[in-house]
Amino acid sequence: MKSNKLILLIVFALFYASCENELDIEPKQKGDANVTLGTEAGVTNVLIGTYALAANKESYGGRILLYADLLGVTGVTATTDLRWKGTYGELGQMYNKSMLANNVIIEGTYAKCYQIINATNTVIDNIDKVKDPERKAIMIGEANFLRSLAYFDLVRFFAKPYESGKANTQLGVVIRPKAIYDFSVDLSKERSTVDEVYKVIIDGLNVAYTNLPAENDFYADKYAAKALLARVYLQQSNYTAARDAANDVIANSGHGLSVKYADAFNHDTDKTEDVFAIQITKQTGKNDAVTFYASEDRGGRNGDFYIRDPYLAKFTDPNDDRGKFNYENPTNGKILTSKYTDQFADVGIIRLAEMYLIRAEANLQAGTAIGNTPLDDINILRTRANAKNLTAVTLNDILLERQLELAMEGFLIHDIKRTKGSIDVSDKGDGSSLLPFDADKLVFPIPITEMDANKLITQNPGYSQ
Repeated sequence: MKSNKLILLIVFALFYASCENELDIEPKQKGDANVTLGTEAGVTNVLIGTYALAANKESYGGRILLYADLLGVTGVTATTDLRWKGTYGELGQMYNKSMLANNVIIEGTYAKCYQIINATNTVIDNIDKVKDPERKAIMIGEANFLRSLAYFDLVRFFAKPYESGKANTQLGVVIRPKAIYDFSVDLSKERSTVDEVYKVIIDGLNVAYTNLPAENDFYADKYAAKALLARVYLQQSNYTAARDAANDVIANSGHGLSVKYADAFNHDTDKTEDVFAIQITKQTGKNDAVTFYASEDRGGRNGDFYIRDPYLAKFTDPNDDRGKFNYENPTNGKILTSKYTDQFADVGIIRLAEMYLIRAEANLQAGTAIGNTPLDDINILRTRANAKNLTAVTLNDILLERQLELAMEGFLIHDIKRTKGSIDVSDKGDGSSLLPFDADKLVFPIPITEMDANKLITQNPGYSQ
């Protein structure tokens, strides 16, 4: 299976050039593109190449996970769960909640997500070249899954949060429903609303779920689509839909929890707990989460982002494996997570443990026990981690369990936003200075390159035009 991943680099190199903004995403040579898109093999290669785009460090090769933690921690030395000591100024801006509109790392992620969207649109626009109906359906499903994944992270980072019970007419991101082939024309377009973007995401994932098979090698399958739907619905506080989607994955996908917590991480082929993972090879690059979370001897930059006592103090049971799933950096004594210690390990995007947490929270909020009780779901995870079982469970217990189970996996800021929490950025951690969930400083700026190219787009509040 691993050797098959080599195709990703080849297709990516042949078909797509690097870009500076979302409008600069055409193939290297239009003539070559026309020939490629005129064949079933060519369209298939574009789809495979889209997975390579997703594996890029600026998208799902590691950094999108990192951003959620950098934005979600306090950034105050005395109280922060995780401390950033890296030399990347653009990432330091996220940590300090002082992002600038010319942040090139943010620009790179914005561009890469739109490359993914344009590539998937290209597949869908040219799907008539695929003659086998079953294969055609699967390719449509995969393209819709990848497109929805990209839109979901764009709207969560570049727009104010979705709020349940409201119209959500705040600006989201630009929706590009068709592939762009001609970049000489004016492609200016205003951002759609957050509600409209979420509709595109959900519609795409429902198409993916319908079209995809239950098993699809290391590519997206129907339960990857349903698991992402569960995550999307939870972000919307649509608890019954989130519950049912998570329950479907748990009950029917065939995935299971790894026997040990540690077994869920640092592997280069999908394991039972992986509902969807980004494949990494020595040829396509490396797991960029390792770059920032790991010591130098394990492939990182010597622990740019490390664990502090306030996070470890959340583990009240000394036997909890998750509280001990870390190591001391041999060069400076900092405590680092053991989740990222293999620079060529795949990047886990969705694992089954998250589905148990979603089902537990959604059942609790809905007052139901579909699939299991919230208490039993939480205790399944705690038993796996050798932590003492709870005798009762509250919403706060479940939210804490998410931090214990999913820390440093790309959830922190999104959980703060969906639960309408806040970040204590006061010097002493005394609550005297709070950033609310919908603060301007917790939303990425629309990159300057996009503002220059798109005459109709509106910048986010708090950033210069």
